[in-house]
Amino acid sequence: MQLKWQHQFQFAGYYAAKEKGFYKDAGLDVRIIEAAPGVDVVREVIAGRAQFGVGTSELILNRYRGDAVIVLGVIFQHSPLGLITLTSSGIDNIHKLVDRNVMIESGSSELFAYFFQEGFTQKAFNLQHHSQNINDLLTGKTDAMSVYITDELYPLKQQGHTYNLFSPRMSGIDFYGDNFFTLESELAEHPERVKAFREATLRGWRYAMQNPDEIIQLIYDRYSQQHSIEHLQFEARAMYALMQPELIDPGYMNPGRWQHIAQTYHQLGLLPAHFDADAMLYLPNSENDVKKLERTLYYTAAGLSLLTLFLGVLFRFYRTVRVNEARLNIMFDHAPLSLIVLDDQNRIQRWNAEAEKTFLWQAKDIVGKSIFVIIPLAIRPKIEEILTTVHKERTIARHENANLKQDGTEILCEWLNAPFKGKQDQAGFIICMARDITEDKQLEQKLKQAAHYDNLTSLPNRALIFNELKHSLTLAAADNTKVAVLFLDLNGFKEINDNLGHESGDILLITIAQRLPNAIRAGDYVGRLGGDEFLVILQDIGSLKNAQRLADTMQELISQSCLIKERAVTISASIGISLYPDDATEINALIHLADQNMYQAKQSGH
Repeated sequence: MQLKWQHQFQFAGYYAAKEKGFYKDAGLDVRIIEAAPGVDVVREVIAGRAQFGVGTSELILNRYRGDAVIVLGVIFQHSPLGLITLTSSGIDNIHKLVDRNVMIESGSSELFAYFFQEGFTQKAFNLQHHSQNINDLLTGKTDAMSVYITDELYPLKQQGHTYNLFSPRMSGIDFYGDNFFTLESELAEHPERVKAFREATLRGWRYAMQNPDEIIQLIYDRYSQQHSIEHLQFEARAMYALMQPELIDPGYMNPGRWQHIAQTYHQLGLLPAHFDADAMLYLPNSENDVKKLERTLYYTAAGLSLLTLFLGVLFRFYRTVRVNEARLNIMFDHAPLSLIVLDDQNRIQRWNAEAEKTFLWQAKDIVGKSIFVIIPLAIRPKIEEILTTVHKERTIARHENANLKQDGTEILCEWLNAPFKGKQDQAGFIICMARDITEDKQLEQKLKQAAHYDNLTSLPNRALIFNELKHSLTLAAADNTKVAVLFLDLNGFKEINDNLGHESGDILLITIAQRLPNAIRAGDYVGRLGGDEFLVILQDIGSLKNAQRLADTMQELISQSCLIKERAVTISASIGISLYPDDATEINALIHLADQNMYQAKQSGH
């Protein structure tokens, strides 16, 4: 693993993955290599001196130039790169940099994008080689210097210097920071290794951000004492704000955000228009599915807007007695959605071609019948009430309800019903638009499932279980009750994966996921954090003793034999418990304590 700079908290997740055994659990022996000034991380990986590396958002430029990089995950949701000037310099506005000396390190395209947005180019100032020495700013050798706000700001604050910070985000330039990557060849030749490395790395980052003090001491003791403990603590706090781990799972990246970055580079003349960034992103299947579903629903929504607009035009035609009747009939019969005209008794008077396709009734067979022949019996009173309101109050009604095709199949339709008058305003009619949204709802449900539930086990995923925990703590605070948080890690899972294969490991995880809900009560929650880690929330638990009793029940269920490929397999778990509000009141503190207790249980053989 080739870092982009020297050992410091900036790379905490990789150290945690190595030193806590996450890489080893995944079957990997990882060596972490620090960088020196002038080292090109991408070149190191391409040359084969490393299989993985940490890069900036300029990886997208490497991809365009022909380097087959694949981004595996994003660590900083917002780039830590900024530009600083001393307050004493009087440069308190970005435009005061004109004709000044500026040090900008390589890989800082987002700063130049910032300058571009502000209306000037590199020629507006004197660009100097970056010395990586903050003293050059203090002694006046340069007027402005690019820095990582997680790092170089610490010595300035310690020495009492005040400064002005200019961030690309001030002009809407919001790049990702510290993206870990590999090459297409590595992914093609060793897909399981790439997957294992990514999962272990993200597990390391979660641990590091939940246990910063432990990892700070680890870095200081085993990697580097270049930074003091206090400096590393400053770094950890600054990184927390950029990563937002309580809201966004480490590694998460949005393809749309990468496209925004590509567009920014295009404005700088560094990329062609419409450069496809998707090809360089490694997205697990579930994330790809979410992306496809979102795109499908987007186009569905756009289509509905157009159809609604069409119906609005049609309504207007119906209300205009001077409308050309022949033209209206053509529009009605060939409209791309089901159009139905009802009389004041809700009998069908008109039925277009699209309605024939949707409900399987031919116009000649259904005209004259009540609209309720396509309405399920149970909801007919509700639909009758809606239509009565449209007739009497002359209002437009929009609703969704189940409908019946002629063959008895039930579908879900969206309806838009509007009143109009016939010739000489003697009779009241309703024109109805119906659209089959059965597949749309299924897609919507799949999108919700993919976004909130684990793809393998169907348990709530990390995002959903954390949200449930937040809700549970809010209720507990209001009701003065206790909540138990259980952190569960399977013992011996790696050996099963190694000896029986990943497919067997997946079967085991699915089996355990099916058993765990049987050990908890209605209103409790269990979710999968990733790998073989699970989180359980026990609401209104009363006492630690009650929580331990349920944990023992989980142990019994987990320890029951499981048949995998005609082979009986048994496994156990280590469970750590924390209690709200006795142990802590904050989510991160509760999870951290439960995690620590789990490791103590594992080390003691429980």
